[in-house]
Amino acid sequence: MSAPDQSPPPDFDEEFLEAVKQWRERNKVSSDDVVLLLLDLFRIHQNHWDALRRRQMPSLDMFRTDIGLIGAAVKTFKEQTTALIEALKQTPAVTQARTISLDTAIIAVIAAMLAGFLIAKAL
Repeated sequence: MSAPDQSPPPDFDEEFLEAVKQWRERNKVSSDDVVLLLLDLFRIHQNHWDALRRRQMPSLDMFRTDIGLIGAAVKTFKEQTTALIEALKQTPAVTQARTISLDTAIIAVIAAMLAGFLIAKAL
């Protein structure tokens, strides 16, 4: 899988400053007005929470890596399950035992792997 281009987030400062300029002109707000100090305080607050949100969001690259590892593990288990079933079919004592289909065995292995992965992630 190729990694997507990491483009920087858009910078809305130009648009914001233009909107503030128009608002100040429309409402005749002077440059030493207390409202502008409150606006600066709001910008500090917003930047702080934006930074926190960016830190706490899990990376999609980690998710892609996990999915790739699960896919590789599923392929390996499918191959090993097929080989085991073939080996069991050749053993005379086992042919008398109850058999299950290959699809059922693969689904059981995938379900067990997924459950193990989710339990490991939860711990």
